[in-house]
Amino acid sequence: MTTLRKRVPAKGRRRALRSSLLTAACAVFLFAYASSEAAAATMYDRFKDIYQTPEKVDELRDQYIESQQKLQEQTDELNRRAEEMQNRTEQYQAETEALNARNEALAAQNAALNKQLADMTEKQKARAALTRKTVYSVAAVLGAGILYLLTIRLWRYSVWRRQRSGSWRT
Repeated sequence: MTTLRKRVPAKGRRRALRSSLLTAACAVFLFAYASSEAAAATMYDRFKDIYQTPEKVDELRDQYIESQQKLQEQTDELNRRAEEMQNRTEQYQAETEALNARNEALAAQNAALNKQLADMTEKQKARAALTRKTVYSVAAVLGAGILYLLTIRLWRYSVWRRQRSGSWRT
């Protein structure tokens, strides 16, 4: 089997070769252009960054100053709160000391009053004992006096009766 090949004239072959080469060259140039464009863009960005550095430095300085101001405000606020807490603590300590002093004074007064109460109770007991002894003594003296009077009365009565009956006449 034989295949028939069509013969392309030399002019057509050159044209096909030229168009293939042209396409390949365009592809290479496009690739190179794209690469160089990215590189150029990177270089451009670098130059742009270099020229914008003072602006960025100014921006960073402003941020730094702002941060310092915020930090100073926070420090001032914390110092104010700490001072306020210190004042409150001192006030509470003074109140506590005053209350402790008052408590000690009241405890001393309470002890003195308890001692007075104990002394008064002892005096009252002593007075009650003295009163009781006095009452018993007076009752004993009165009882002895009444007994004496009754005894004398009975003796006189018996003497009177004997004298009346005449039994003791001799």
